Amino acid sequence: MLSEKFENYIKQNKLFQKEDKVLLALSGGCDSVALFWLLKNLNYTFSAAHCNFNLRNKDSENDEIFVDKLCNDADIQLFKTSFKTNEFAEKNKLSIEDAARKLRYSWFEKIRIENNFSYILTAHHLDDKIETFFINLTKGTGIKGLRSISSKNNNIIRPLLFAKKEEIETYCAENNIRYRTDQSNFDTNFLRNKFRHEILPVFKKINPKFQDSMLKNFGIFNELEKIYNDYIKSKIQTVSKNRKNLIYIDLEKLLNTPAPFSLLYEIIRPYGFKSSQNEHILNNINNLQTGKLFFSKTHRILKDTKYLIIDTVSETDKEEFFYIENENELIEFPLKLSFKRTKTIPSELKTEYDTALINEDKLSYPLRLRKPKEADYFYPFGMKGKKLLSDFFTDKRINRFERENCWVLTTDKNEIIWVVGYRTDNRFKITETSKKILIIKQLQTL
Repeated sequence: MLSEKFENYIKQNKLFQKEDKVLLALSGGCDSVALFWLLKNLNYTFSAAHCNFNLRNKDSENDEIFVDKLCNDADIQLFKTSFKTNEFAEKNKLSIEDAARKLRYSWFEKIRIENNFSYILTAHHLDDKIETFFINLTKGTGIKGLRSISSKNNNIIRPLLFAKKEEIETYCAENNIRYRTDQSNFDTNFLRNKFRHEILPVFKKINPKFQDSMLKNFGIFNELEKIYNDYIKSKIQTVSKNRKNLIYIDLEKLLNTPAPFSLLYEIIRPYGFKSSQNEHILNNINNLQTGKLFFSKTHRILKDTKYLIIDTVSETDKEEFFYIENENELIEFPLKLSFKRTKTIPSELKTEYDTALINEDKLSYPLRLRKPKEADYFYPFGMKGKKLLSDFFTDKRINRFERENCWVLTTDKNEIIWVVGYRTDNRFKITETSKKILIIKQLQTL
């Protein structure tokens, strides 16, 4: 019975106590409404919080009305808010999914603090955990991503992670529990829905006990993460030291460890460095010049003769690079770009400003994405000679906000290849002698 498994899961994992004051994220859908009634019928102390993201017109309004009535009838306190999600996503260059996630968790935490709730409860279940695992896997992930969603993460608790979706639906059916159905959950343009409705059902056909197998796998991954963290903690103390507010990483000791890539990544990750930067450093460690710098938003790494040295950066030194290796086919941050290699230009290809055709014979990797700098210049395709990027922006009447949101793609020698979304550089144009053609397309996020 779901209610018994629910209480056992909370106790076994020491998630929270019955007397704890908790806040339930209540959308009105099957999962959160089931969690609502589990908490209510088992006499937990809770209030509810509902977000209207204004993404589904009348359906969004009806969700709010439903949740309002549900809480009023059950005498449960309800907090409500409304977001302009599309505007927020566009302004912050986020997908709708990421924008909604950022908005709701920020608001939940605000309500938690202001009203002295101990925890925020969400209705994520086993199927969500499995979907997240495969999403992480396809994007590239470490041990933490394999573990997927955790039952407790600081103030966020997910007490239904043990339950399959079908168990939750059965609980609602057996107890005549009404809920709202979000039709956008069936839209396979969203990545999660594509996994949910198209990919994971194939695994269930191959193995009818696929979900049970994944639940066991997650238990193994949890144990592996503990072993991994213990190893990393001990090795960090061996290969690095703090001195005068600087972190020195001994290169010889680092390279002699069994897993230098993972170790270096775990050392530099808290300072905002990306996995691509970690890979670039170690893949090219013997060729990096002494004095070479790598930047995150808050820190920089200096390649010294015997050490990698981490320091904070001043505003004047701050510059952020995102590396693109020649095997990349897709990147999703800071822009979503696809890379296709060919020997001939496809006849059906439409060359728009969001597409760059590049002579790959003339490229030197890794490529870099960065923000424009004041002294930048390039050789605009279709024009003669070089031009300051600032003059190009002025001539094209590109306003200040658009300039601030602009990115440039460069070679490792800092030669501009493409002012993304505006113009490619004449030095990298396709010619009759081009043997390798790189097609780069800027993709819109959902």
